Formats: sequence, C-alpha cells, structure tokens
Amino acid sequence: MDGTLKRSLAIESPKSMLKFIITAVILLIELILYYEFNPKFSYPFRELVHVFLLYWYYSERKNVLNLTDKLFLISTAIPLISPIPIYIFGLTWGTLFEAVLLLISYQIIIIIFIREGAKFRFTNKTNTLIKVFIPYVFFPLAYFLLIIAPLAKMDVIAVTFIYLAQMMYMAALSAYLPFPEKSKWYISLAMFFVLFASGASVHRVYISHYEFDHAIVRIFATLCRAFLIVGLINRFNTQPVFAKAS
Repeated sequence: MDGTLKRSLAIESPKSMLKFIITAVILLIELILYYEFNPKFSYPFRELVHVFLLYWYYSERKNVLNLTDKLFLISTAIPLISPIPIYIFGLTWGTLFEAVLLLISYQIIIIIFIREGAKFRFTNKTNTLIKVFIPYVFFPLAYFLLIIAPLAKMDVIAVTFIYLAQMMYMAALSAYLPFPEKSKWYISLAMFFVLFASGASVHRVYISHYEFDHAIVRIFATLCRAFLIVGLINRFNTQPVFAKAS
C-alpha cells in the first residue's frame, strides 16, 4: 500500500480513532458470543454497537446540530430495531422485514446526499464509467443477474431487486457529493462495504450458508456506518455546511 493510500485511509482525529477502536471491540465481543456461546447472548452487544455509533456521531455534532445531522441520527438509529423481526418471524421472513427497515434508513441517507448537493453529472464519461458505473452499478447488477436471479424465488427476486436498485442509486449518488476528497473517500468506502454486506446477507439467507457468514455481514455493515460517520464529520470540519440549519 503506497503512502498516498495510507494517508487517505488514516482517520485523522485521535477521538475518532479511539471511537473506531471501541466500536471494533464491542463488535468483536458480539461475534465471540454469537459463535462461541449462543447467538441470543450476542444481541445486546449488537444493539450496543449501534448505540455507540449514535453516540459517536452525536458527540461530535451536538453543539452544531442541523437537519442533516438529525436525519443521519435517525438513519443510524433504525438498525437498533431492524434485527428484531428476525427473532420474531425467523431468518427468512425476518430478513425481509429487516430489509424494509434498512431501505428506510438508506432512503434517509439518499435524502441527506441530495440535501448536501449531490447531483448526477455525466460531463466526464470516462470518470463516470470507471468510478461510478463499474463499481456501483455493473458489479452489483451482475451479481444479482448471475447469482441471485437464477436461484431465488420470484418474490425474493422482486424484493431483492427493489433493495438493490436503491442501494445502487445511493452509492452512485455519493460519488457526486460536493465534499472534500478525504470525506468522499470515506463515504466511497462506506458504499463499498454496504453493497458487499447486502450481497453477503442475501446470499446466506436465500442461496446458501457459508462459513462465518454472520460475521462477514456484521463486520461490513458496521464498517459502512463507521465510515459514513467519519466521512460526514470530516466534511463538516473542513468546509462550511451547505445545508440550512433547522
């Protein structure tokens, strides 16, 4: 890894780095309980991960909260309740209800991106192809058409496609945010992680289980939220806020 990429990946604020580490430790405890003891014992720590993510963002923005901040806090709070349907309805139907709740969460993030000035611009076709279409549209759609569609039932295909379409839209839109480059880099990482986590989750539920499937989904979903937080905090700390204060 070259020096430029290392600097891009570095989380500049010591406070943010500490909170990133605390998030990782809580997640590790959750996964140990899930695999070594009983999945039910891991649930409180799964909730604690999301509570801490909420605290992380709120603690950084509490003195200057605007509408964007409040929307992001709502979006981050939804995963607190999204796992509950799985415990009530079982993995298959519970995952469907969880997907609906997460769709709402990601729709709020889309609203945030639009509110912060993201607009599709196709003036540079090469840049659009390499940085937007291939990673955020081609690969997810190819996975859906080649892996999910041939093996899943029609109702699963329909729901998964609706979910995928919103995810691709959110990820592609993020590439056009008028944020500093470092903030955009963090958010790009978040979009990669959420697309990966979504594909991994659909595969384990509707196609087949694989080793450490739960851990993979949880790790990448948590990384998505963490890097979204870092990206938004970095954006607010490095340039004036475009959004109107509430």
